Amino acid sequence: GGGIGGAFAAWWLRNASPAVRIDVYERSSAVGGRTLDTGEGDASVELGASMAIVQNRYVAEAATALGLSRQLRSEARGRGGGRLGIVGANGRIVFEEAPSGVQTAWRLLSRYGLRPLHRLRRRGSEFISNFSRLYEAQAAGRAFREAD
Repeated sequence: GGGIGGAFAAWWLRNASPAVRIDVYERSSAVGGRTLDTGEGDASVELGASMAIVQNRYVAEAATALGLSRQLRSEARGRGGGRLGIVGANGRIVFEEAPSGVQTAWRLLSRYGLRPLHRLRRRGSEFISNFSRLYEAQAAGRAFREAD
């Protein structure tokens, strides 16, 4: 496909075998996958995959290999000028980030309560821990680092 995964796979294949012909097939009318921005005029919506956690070494290595610049969120000026929004199944915005962190926290607590937010934080920690275990297994020779 024409998303980031397909683009990176094509890049990796090109580097592994420069003489091989590579065709990328995309089922939608635009490339970009979930990294695609959509909207009209000044109203732009990012459809995802616009950030990565620093613990994912593969994303960092891919960005470096592809010549992409990386920036920590804490260093981003204006955080891209946009706000986080959560869109429900009906296509309507069900949550929108407030101008301040305190207001956003209050909105989240008011809408979802403390328990789901605690569960989300715990799941995020588990997700990051899984990356660490993968890297440890590779270092110990129990998992492959390269496709070949």
